[in-house]
Amino acid sequence: MPTFIINKGQSNDICPTLVEKTTLSPVFYLLEVTSETTGNSVYCIPTETSTELQRYNEFIITETANPVPLNGEVSLNEGRYMYKFYEQSSSTNLNPSGLTEVENGIIICVDNTNHLNTEYTSITTNTEYQP
Repeated sequence: MPTFIINKGQSNDICPTLVEKTTLSPVFYLLEVTSETTGNSVYCIPTETSTELQRYNEFIITETANPVPLNGEVSLNEGRYMYKFYEQSSSTNLNPSGLTEVENGIIICVDNTNHLNTEYTSITTNTEYQP
């Protein structure tokens, strides 16, 4: 099952392989991200950036406090999520009802701003005494 890391407060590149199950042309993708903890879902239409569509898709997903879903933005808490990509002909629809799922997997949202590294600069000298 594909797994992607989303960093809080950043634009993130993810590379799913949606092409083999996609039947629409032109196509827009709806991304549904569901918290494994709460069961709540958020939706967005991510920006396609791939230049090798026959091999893989590449999207930019931006994690932000005030998301604009039509710009590929979501607001996530740190944790584990299930995702689903749906194909559609609309660039504005955020409702997956009646859409065809083309991939699912796991997203892990990481907040690197909460992790502090401690650097120690003092040197401790141990003295060994011999009888």
